[in-house]
Amino acid sequence: MDIKTRNLIIVGIVICVVIACLSPFLASSDPDGLEKSAEDSKVPESLEGSTFSFQSPMPDYTLGDTSIGEIAALIIGVIVTLLLAYGVAFVLRKN
Repeated sequence: MDIKTRNLIIVGIVICVVIACLSPFLASSDPDGLEKSAEDSKVPESLEGSTFSFQSPMPDYTLGDTSIGEIAALIIGVIVTLLLAYGVAFVLRKN
């Protein structure tokens, strides 16, 4: 990997981390997305008693009840996504 490509990757990671740190403060407290649509459709919050039961590792995109928990969840998500992308690229690369 040449220096230009390495610097581009580093700048991209820094931009992702900055966006992850700022997004909890810039996001709407009343979003109109998937969760709102589920509430309007009266989909239950919990799937207790159903045959499919899965506990999310980061419910509501946060770890804990603070903004720090939201930032931590976003940064963990960025890192996991980048590692998965790197793994796929590594497997599919040309020799």
